[in-house]
Amino acid sequence: MPIIAASEDTMRATAISDWMVNYISSVIDMPKDSFPVNERFDNYGLDSVEITIMCGMMEEQYEIEVSPSEVFDNPSVAALSSHIAQRISERSATI
Repeated sequence: MPIIAASEDTMRATAISDWMVNYISSVIDMPKDSFPVNERFDNYGLDSVEITIMCGMMEEQYEIEVSPSEVFDNPSVAALSSHIAQRISERSATI
């Protein structure tokens, strides 16, 4: 992967991570500055309904389908943001 593409993926993953931290911290009333991005989603106390809502909001924000099963396969903010960034990059490469 070229360095520029890797840098774009990193920046995209950071932006997605920031979005998720803002969203989740507002739902669970946790300060953003102490948010544990490597901790599993189930440790935040999010239920399946809230995960589904977050996925729908991410679909609108990033114009890509996000299934709740992807959250379970990538069970932290860090993992999911990297996964979504990679999917967006792959989608962009095929256009």
